[in-house]
Amino acid sequence: MQSLGDSAYMKLRKIADDRDITVQELIRAIVIPDWLKLAEAHDGGNAQSERHRKRISRAGARTSMLQAAVVSKSKKKQ
Repeated sequence: MQSLGDSAYMKLRKIADDRDITVQELIRAIVIPDWLKLAEAHDGGNAQSERHRKRISRAGARTSMLQAAVVSKSKKKQ
C-alpha cells in the first residue's frame, strides 16, 4: 500500500479524468508498469525481488515433481 499526498493525488486525478478512467485504473494500467520498466532499466534487468525468484523456483520444482509422477504412473501401466 502507498498513500499519496493531496497534491500528488490531484495530479493523478486530473490525468485519470483526462483519460476517462479512475485513479486506481491509472495506477494499475499506466503508473505501475512504467515504474517497473524504469526500475528494470535502472537495475539492468535484475528488478525481480528475491521473494519472486524463490516463488518461481518453487513453482518450477513442483512442476518437475508433477511431471515425474505422471511419467511414473504411465510407465507402471505398460
